Amino acid sequence: MKVSLVRPLIVLLLMLGAAALSVLAVPTRLLADSRPGFDLESSIPKAFGDWKVDPFMIPIPPSPDQESAMSKIYDQILSRTYVNSKGERIMLSITYGSKQNQQMRAHRQEVCYSAQGFRISQLQRLPLTVAGATVPSARMVATQGQRIEPVTYWFTMGDDAVMSYLDRELTQLRYALAGKIPDGYLVRVSSLSSNPTEAFEQQLRFVDALMMSVDPELRRRFVGSSA
Repeated sequence: MKVSLVRPLIVLLLMLGAAALSVLAVPTRLLADSRPGFDLESSIPKAFGDWKVDPFMIPIPPSPDQESAMSKIYDQILSRTYVNSKGERIMLSITYGSKQNQQMRAHRQEVCYSAQGFRISQLQRLPLTVAGATVPSARMVATQGQRIEPVTYWFTMGDDAVMSYLDRELTQLRYALAGKIPDGYLVRVSSLSSNPTEAFEQQLRFVDALMMSVDPELRRRFVGSSA
């Protein structure tokens, strides 16, 4: 069989498997119910290293339609802007959903930004080392008028950091076979900069320091079980 046909075949089999599971083995137990509860607002430090929350930068609330859609996917949403001693700012968004099933998955950020009128460029998927873990991530540059916003983000599902469609399908299938619905996180950092290379490097340093400052158990949820 040609190599070029292997991946589509695997995806097809996964889709058929997911369809079969939707009839024969619908998961009913939430993985979140077997884990200690937490609160994003109190679990993420407001100051670490050279960074602290900027009290003068208030996140713009989503539109009513966006808020309604997000409330169906996420149980908790944390949005903050941090500033360092040089006056440089990084925006942080962490969302948590206890039901990462077929219908309620974290949104790909290139899709979300595009829906808000941004033009997406320099999209790439690559592994990043965050708090000692290898995290499959995505980087992109979102542009709207004079606003240039380099963005770094990744997803977790259950105990795994996942990015590709195949990884997410395999992870969901594994949990479904165990009768569980996995929870999941979206971690996103971004900044306003006309130099994406420098911005991405700073974002990685920022999120690495942030993750090292949180509780180790919660850190594993944010970056995956390899941490």
